[in-house]
Amino acid sequence: MSDNDEKTRIVRPLEQLQRAANSDSDDTDPTRKVERDDTLSGAGETVKPIRSGGEEKTVLFRPSPNRGEGTLFNPLAPRTESGGDSDDPVVGWLVIVRGPGRGNAVRLGYGWNSIGRDASQRACLDFGDSQISRLNHAKLLYDPRGRKFTLTLGEGTNPTYLRDEALLGPTQLQNGDRMQMGDTELLFVALCGETFDWQDNS
Repeated sequence: MSDNDEKTRIVRPLEQLQRAANSDSDDTDPTRKVERDDTLSGAGETVKPIRSGGEEKTVLFRPSPNRGEGTLFNPLAPRTESGGDSDDPVVGWLVIVRGPGRGNAVRLGYGWNSIGRDASQRACLDFGDSQISRLNHAKLLYDPRGRKFTLTLGEGTNPTYLRDEALLGPTQLQNGDRMQMGDTELLFVALCGETFDWQDNS
């Protein structure tokens, strides 16, 4: 064997690992930290990134209870919209199916439900439709004795339409009825009625 020939030697696995760890990496795009926006939208969730240096612990985030944009509507959740809290359980909903606020819903309670844009209204429709009166555009009554819903005129200047006809006086509502106020079309969804009322379980 000449002096230029390399000697054959045995390479053990441990030595291979050590050599690999000590060798320079060929990776030209090393792992790097990617900054993300503080808020990511998805079904009303608010997500914060994990901060370096242990500033914040990892927290499990749940959908916001407020019914803002992109928030899922939970009909059984406590009332948090701008109409104020109600001591009465929900008896039905007005669901916006067309116009400003499409996809939102407002809950209805026992007795009179004033409908308007002002936050003081029990059924507050403050979604940007200026043709809806601020106060008492219309009123909706749920009578727990008769277990019936009635829509009646309020003090609004612009007319209210029920089943494509102008509302001229108190009219009994049926589940699935549609009404129009300004550019807003509403679908009436009844929970209470002949087959169910919260008084049945009291």
